[in-house]
Amino acid sequence: MLAFAFDLGNGFVKAKNGKRTIIAPSVIARKESIGTSSIINLSGDFDTNSGYSEYKSSLDDGEVYIWGEGIKQAVEPDSLIATYTHNNRYNQKRFKLLCSFILAELASDYKENELDEVIIVTGVPSQEVGTKESEEFKRFLQQKHVVTKNGIQRVINVTDVRIIEQPLGTLLNEYMVDTGQIHKELTTSTITVIDFGAGTTIMDTFKNLKRLDDKSETFYEGMNDIYKRVARRIEREQGVKGLDPSFVEEGFNNGTLVAEVSERKKFPFEDIAKDVIQSFVEKRVSDIDSTLTNRNSVDKFIVTGGGVNIVGEAFKDLFNEETLTVVSDPQKANINGFYKLASAIANKNKEKAFQD
Repeated sequence: MLAFAFDLGNGFVKAKNGKRTIIAPSVIARKESIGTSSIINLSGDFDTNSGYSEYKSSLDDGEVYIWGEGIKQAVEPDSLIATYTHNNRYNQKRFKLLCSFILAELASDYKENELDEVIIVTGVPSQEVGTKESEEFKRFLQQKHVVTKNGIQRVINVTDVRIIEQPLGTLLNEYMVDTGQIHKELTTSTITVIDFGAGTTIMDTFKNLKRLDDKSETFYEGMNDIYKRVARRIEREQGVKGLDPSFVEEGFNNGTLVAEVSERKKFPFEDIAKDVIQSFVEKRVSDIDSTLTNRNSVDKFIVTGGGVNIVGEAFKDLFNEETLTVVSDPQKANINGFYKLASAIANKNKEKAFQD
C-alpha cells in the first residue's frame, strides 16, 4: 500500500508521497490559455522546464488542462480557473479536476503506470469533518482514478481515505514520530492550534486528540481577503483600475511588497499592507477571544499555516501569550502530519497482510 497525502488549501496545494513534497497554486487552466509560438518548443515535445504539466481526466474527456508550481507565470490571471470558494467546493468540477491532477502528479514518481492500493490522508476545515459534503468528497476520492499526465496514462486505485481536521495535521507533525507513536503531551495537554490559511482562519482546541467544539471555530476569512483588500486600497489611493489581487499576492510572496503588473506599472503597498494586516489580526484576535473566553484553560497555543509568513508577527504581538509557539515551516506542517498518519496506516496494513 502506498501512502499519499495532500492539503487542498484555497491558495496552495501541498502534496506528499514517499519521494517528495509538492507545493503549487490551487488553480488550473485550459491548455489554450498559454497561447502558441512558432519558434518555442519546435520539436512539439512538452517542455519539462515550464513549471507546469499537461493533464487529461476522465472527468472532462477531450479537454487538456495545465497545472503546476509555475502556472501563474505561464497564464494571465483572468485565464486561471480558481478552486477557491466556500460554496459547495468539494462538488465543483474544477475542484475534482485539481484532485485528479494531484493524484497523477504523485503517481508519476513511481515506475508502475497503475497503482493498485493507495491510501490518502487529507484535511478539511474542522467544522466540515463528518458533514454530508466531506463524505461526498471521500466517496469521490475512494475510487479508481484514470488521469493522463504529459501523454502518459496513470491509474490510481484509492482504497482508503481518511479526512481529518486540517490543524490536526500540525499536531501530528509536532507530536508523532515516523513510526506512528504519539508523544504523551498530545494526549495529556489542552492545545489550541490557530491555522492561517488562504481562505480560512481555523482555531481548534484539542484534548486527548479530540476537538473541543465549544473552544473551536472556523472563521471564513484568510490571506485571499488580505490580498483583495490591499488591491482595492491600491486602486483607490493610486488611481489603478481593475488590479487583480494575484499581483498583490506575488508581491507578498517575493518579499518586495510591490504589485508588479508590468515593467512600466509597479505599485508599492508596504504601508497599505501594514494597515490591512493590523486590521485583519485585530479582528481575528477578537473572534478568538469571543470563542475561547478563558485562555487559561489552554496549556499551549500553536500557530501554523501558510499565512503565518504574512500575519504571524503581528498576531504574536497582539495575542501576547507566553505559551504561543510558531511552528517551523508552517506552510508544510499540516501536510507533513497528514503524511505521517498515512504512512503509519499503510505500514500497519502491510504488517497485517504479512501476518495473514
